[in-house]
Amino acid sequence: MSESAQAASSVRVLAVDTATEACSAACFSGGKLVQQDALDPQGHSRLLLGMIEAVLVQAQLTRGSLDAVAYDAGPGSFTGIRIGAGVAQGLALGLDKPLLSVSSLMALAEGEHAAHPEHSRVLVTIDARMDQVYWGCLERDDNAMGGWRWFESPRVSDPVQVKDCPEDCVGVGSGWDRYAGVLTQKNPIPWQAGCFPMARDVATIARRLLAQGAVGAWQEAMPVYVRDDVTG
Repeated sequence: MSESAQAASSVRVLAVDTATEACSAACFSGGKLVQQDALDPQGHSRLLLGMIEAVLVQAQLTRGSLDAVAYDAGPGSFTGIRIGAGVAQGLALGLDKPLLSVSSLMALAEGEHAAHPEHSRVLVTIDARMDQVYWGCLERDDNAMGGWRWFESPRVSDPVQVKDCPEDCVGVGSGWDRYAGVLTQKNPIPWQAGCFPMARDVATIARRLLAQGAVGAWQEAMPVYVRDDVTG
């Protein structure tokens, strides 16, 4: 194991994800990962703090022993992102710890790659309501920040406007669940159903970012709304 990989594996990170219908909290301590999650679109504010305490107990960590805090910065639900960002920023500020923000699209790509390592190119779409999707295309790349390189940067559009991506991509995210018929017209690729960004993948990416030299100043961690003219 390289020196940077050893350093990353020893970092204790608490991560939260509330950007979509799923709510989750996860903690990395050494080589051990624990996660609590639930699919409850209206329950994020009720569930999140309890999940955080549960994963800390499972990981046998106190808040003060954490090295960093991370959260899913979106794009996704405006309300959900604000809940996760507020809790994560409060923890990081109160504990005086680095705070890392991670894209929901990158977290979904990470989850897909973790489940299927042969899938290194991922076309991610999240249902953005209003008959639109948040989307981006990523490729696994150890030299890129967070371990992923953007083929197509995050944006919001009608499903029919999602660009053609490499043929060896795989699709993932709630946008595929809702608009697969439209999306496969331009991107006839396999896709995975019922996938949501999870805190365990946010934590994994955050540890990479720290190993790559990210400072994680809490003042600089900002939600990524992509579309900022509506709320909900």
